[in-house]
Parts: sequence; C-alpha cells; structure tokens
Amino acid sequence: MRTVEKTTPLRVAHLEDNSLDAQLILYELKNAGIDCAVTQVCSRLEFEAMLEKGEIDLILSDSQIPGYDTLKALTRTREMRPEVPFVFVSGSTSPAAKTNAFFRGATGFVSKNELPKLVSLVKRIIAAKKGKPVNAPLPEIGVPVMVRCPEFTCLGYLDKKGIWRDFKGSEELRNVIDWAEL
Repeated sequence: MRTVEKTTPLRVAHLEDNSLDAQLILYELKNAGIDCAVTQVCSRLEFEAMLEKGEIDLILSDSQIPGYDTLKALTRTREMRPEVPFVFVSGSTSPAAKTNAFFRGATGFVSKNELPKLVSLVKRIIAAKKGKPVNAPLPEIGVPVMVRCPEFTCLGYLDKKGIWRDFKGSEELRNVIDWAEL
C-alpha cells in the first residue's frame, strides 16, 4: 500500500500595496505548482502582527510601500524571525538597492519583470527547507555577485577552478549557501 505524504501549503506574507501585482505574483506561484497560502499585507501594523504570530514560511516584499520602509521590515524580520526567508520582488532593481538588501539579510531580490526567477528561487527555498539538495545554477566565472554564507553576505565571484572568492581580497569563501545577481 502506498502512503501519501500530506503537505501543508507554504505560508507566505506578501508585503505589497498593489493588489494587481499581488495577484500576478500569486498566479505565477500557483501556475508553477507551488502550493501556497498568500496573505497580502499593506502596512507596518499588519506586517508586524504577522511576524509576532509567527505562522510564516516566506516573506515576499515590494521594495517600496507608502508609509513603511521595507528595509526596516527586513531588519525587523531578522530580529524576530531570522529563519524566515525574505525576498524582495520589486520594480526597482538598481544594483545599489539589491546590494543594500543583501547586506541587510535579504534572501533574494527579483524584478517584477522576471517572475520566473521568483518561482525558481521559491522552489529552491522549499527544497532547502525540506533538506533536499538545492541545484542552483552557478554564475558566470569572474562576474561579481552577492554571496551568502552562514555568518555574512558579501560581494564575491566564482573563479576558474569553481572556488568562491571574496571580491575585494580574492580570499576563498567557504560554506557558501546561495548567491544572487546584482
């Protein structure tokens, strides 16, 4: 007799003030077969209430919400729920914004124009949560990217031998968890 593993939907808090963008992102996730329950929040009070309740597996956030600094939302998340992945999904994808987000502890930063990348990232997050190997594609050799290690995030690159290196000093980076384009 075959047993069926019952899974609970991925609980997603979506910090987004534009309902159409929220619907589009939900459609992309569902269309990719990601079983998720998404709650759209538009204010600091709603967001922090969700953080305190603690029933969140993933946070998606626009980079700009009227009346709320989303970088503060990221900082608050890292203080209260450091284990919860925080991904920016934004129309603003300047390298400076991405770098700042990663240095503050963001798990990812995806342009709203490139939602298939969000689907890929969410699938990697789900796989990592289940303890499955994460087969993330590697960046081009020598191209600077944001590299995430257990204790820090930095600018780095992959050398010709497949070794991760710190961009500033070319020192080897060990225990790389993930990387993201600038």
